[in-house]
Amino acid sequence: MKKYFFTGFIILLPSVLTLIIIVFLFDFFTTPFVPLVTELLKLMQKHIAFTFPIWLSTFIARVIALVLLCAFVLLLGCIARWFLVRNLLHWTNTIVSRIPVVRTIFNVSRDVFSALFAQDDKKVFKRPIMMPFPAVPNYTIGYIAGEVPEECQKHTKETLVSVFAPTAPHPTSGFLFLVPEKDIHEIDMTNEEGVKYLVSCGAIVPEDHAEP
Repeated sequence: MKKYFFTGFIILLPSVLTLIIIVFLFDFFTTPFVPLVTELLKLMQKHIAFTFPIWLSTFIARVIALVLLCAFVLLLGCIARWFLVRNLLHWTNTIVSRIPVVRTIFNVSRDVFSALFAQDDKKVFKRPIMMPFPAVPNYTIGYIAGEVPEECQKHTKETLVSVFAPTAPHPTSGFLFLVPEKDIHEIDMTNEEGVKYLVSCGAIVPEDHAEP
C-alpha cells in the first residue's frame, strides 16, 4: 500500500503544483485591475438589467483584466522596438555595465546567453558536443565556439577545435578547451536542451532523447 500511495503521490504532485502556480500567477497579475473592471461590469449589468452572481462577476473581472494585461504587454513590446526606446534600453545597459561587481555578473550573463540563444547565423556557440573531460572514460557537454588561433594550431599536428564547456549549474562560467577534432563526439541536442541539462545537473533530460 505504501508503494502505491507514493507512486500516486508522485504522479499527482506535479499537476497540483502546476495548478497552484497558475492560480497564484492568475490572481497576482489580475488583482490590481479587478476593482476597475468590476465597476465597469456593474455599469454594464445596470444597462442589461441583469446581475451576475458575485463569484461569476469576480471571475469575469479577472479574465477581462488578464486580457487587458496581455494587450498592454503586447503594446509595450511593440513600443520597445521603436528606435528611441531601443536607445533608452542601450543607455540603461551601459549604466548597469559601469557598476562595480554588478557589471561583471551582468556582462558575462548577457554575453553567454546571447551567444547561446542567438539566431543560427549569429551564434557564437554553434552546437553542443560531447568530449572527454577530465579524461577518458569521463565525458562532458561543451559547445563548439570560435576559430582556433593560428598561433595555437601551429604548435600541434592535430586539428584543434575550440570548445566552451559550461559549469553546472551555472553555465555563465566554464572552460575554453582546444580539443583535437578526433575527440569531438557529435550529439543530437540543441543549445537550449544542453543548457537545461547542465543547469538541472542532469535532472532535466531532453524529452526527444530521453529513454521511454
